[in-house]
Amino acid sequence: MKKTKIWTAILAALTLTVSANAKLQGSDDYQPKEESTSEWSALLSVGGGNSLIARDGTIFMNLRVGVVLNPYISLGAYFSTILSDVKNPKVRHPQMLDYHSYGIFAEPVVFRNGLFSISLPVSIGGGSVNFMNKGDEDGFKSDDAFFTSDFSAQFNFRVTKLLEVSIGGGYRLFAGIEENNLKNKDFRTPFGELRFTFKEF
Repeated sequence: MKKTKIWTAILAALTLTVSANAKLQGSDDYQPKEESTSEWSALLSVGGGNSLIARDGTIFMNLRVGVVLNPYISLGAYFSTILSDVKNPKVRHPQMLDYHSYGIFAEPVVFRNGLFSISLPVSIGGGSVNFMNKGDEDGFKSDDAFFTSDFSAQFNFRVTKLLEVSIGGGYRLFAGIEENNLKNKDFRTPFGELRFTFKEF
């Protein structure tokens, strides 16, 4: 009788142990994996798109370098320039214009789901508007300085561990433009951008 009770107690203890262990393992399966926030990595980004500088279709290019502090924030510096010819509509004689700007940016990620994410980059900087009259063999000359900032929304897709492709758009602001009959409103513009970013995930 005692042996039966002992074996019954042992079997009950083993059953409880196995059941508890299975429950703990099952709980681990449902715990989300935490993303590492202690390491940072470098980023290099090349992008470009269309805007409406001086009410003309304009192709621009952006180059960005910076650091990814964690999966939800990136910081760095940028360079932006116009790649296509733009006519100055505010003067009678033929005149082309372009601009170059430099500054800093921050890009927070507001949504992430697997390989897809949404970010809201903002930037601030300064630069110069360059003019060139027809027949001028010296090329573009810097005649006006400005401050600029922009904000946009980017839809990002991770193609590989190192490459992310983004498409989005936003609005670019200018302040300080006042040469050759141009105003800030001639440069303020919505824009669309396709971007390729190399960074380690």
